Amino acid sequence: MKRILFFETTIFTGATRVTRTIAKKISGRFEVRTAIISDIKKPRKEIEESIERERPDILFSSFSMINPDVILDGKEKNLIVVIRSDYNFKDLSIETQERILETYTKADWIIAQTPEMKDDLLSKDALKGCRIKVIENPLDEEDILLKTLEPNPFPDNGCFHFLWVGREDPIKDLPTLHKAFDIVHKQNPNTDLTLISNDSNPYHWIKNADCLVISSISEASPNVLREALFLGTSVISTDCSPTVRKHLSPDRIVGVGKEEALAHAMVSIIREKRETIYSEL
Repeated sequence: MKRILFFETTIFTGATRVTRTIAKKISGRFEVRTAIISDIKKPRKEIEESIERERPDILFSSFSMINPDVILDGKEKNLIVVIRSDYNFKDLSIETQERILETYTKADWIIAQTPEMKDDLLSKDALKGCRIKVIENPLDEEDILLKTLEPNPFPDNGCFHFLWVGREDPIKDLPTLHKAFDIVHKQNPNTDLTLISNDSNPYHWIKNADCLVISSISEASPNVLREALFLGTSVISTDCSPTVRKHLSPDRIVGVGKEEALAHAMVSIIREKRETIYSEL
């Protein structure tokens, strides 16, 4: 059985969750090992030590900050290297973009989350030789459902519960969400907004929320969107990703940075939920 070494970083992101889900799903076909890289600015030493310790046949990395170093070290040792893109190319720093352009053609395979991500990478002259597969982010349905069995974390206060889940990053555009909710709350005082970050179990929050709100400026393919839809939770999102347009109806999508439009969509979903409740009485 071939051994595959998955790399993670100490910063928990959506890429971490996807990496662990992939590792779990292939564990019957490969011998799975994991290495956690703490110094993402200079990861080469830790990568080399991990390879020496684990003796893998295949390397897998899903973090743009360390992907170039995983490629270089893996190919120096004649290993198979599989890389997954966790960000849109345009959302990365110039330094990381340059390193990607220098190294990605050396990888055996690149995984893109959407066809648009694949096309964007291949549009770069330096990356035209890349072998890229489009693989939608997998969900660990078993783990998600298990974690939703925990008690409802929202207070039983009769409020309409809006929820945001993610890491604290400027690209998530929380200021626009806060402005939108201020508008909503003035019109509908019986509402609240909960922000969840770095929680080991966001799923019992998602399951019990009345509406998940995504306010991002840009996303590759937001995991939380598909997780919420899997759990039957309503979602409103900015037009931050092709995945949003694929899974949500137009009335659930608003322009990026448009707090009034976001507030209007949030008020609309409150109204729809109330009408549904009244119709069922």
